[in-house]
Amino acid sequence: MSPYFIDFKDQQYPTDVQGFLKQRLSWSQELGQKMALMDGVILTPEHWEIIHYFREYYEDYNIPPPMRMVIRVFKKAFGDQNANSRYLLQLFPEGVTKAASKFGGLPKPKNCK
Repeated sequence: MSPYFIDFKDQQYPTDVQGFLKQRLSWSQELGQKMALMDGVILTPEHWEIIHYFREYYEDYNIPPPMRMVIRVFKKAFGDQNANSRYLLQLFPEGVTKAASKFGGLPKPKNCK
């Protein structure tokens, strides 16, 4: 077993050193909330919209969505005010791609440190 894991509901979920799940299919929304709380983030409906978008995109393409695409999609859905990099960084100060992937149970993106 991995030396890194999350204890949740009487189970241990293996992670890497940064807390990304090693088994993507073991993710649940409740586990995502726990992961975020461990990082000091309380997930709001706005966070979940982005996280679910990342999960859907990953299911289709096996990679996280490019930031430009995320902004374009959310701009159409929510308007300019809530679909820009500043707003997204307010939600995910650690980085949108990294945090949305992590809390969504996805593998660590290749370009994230």
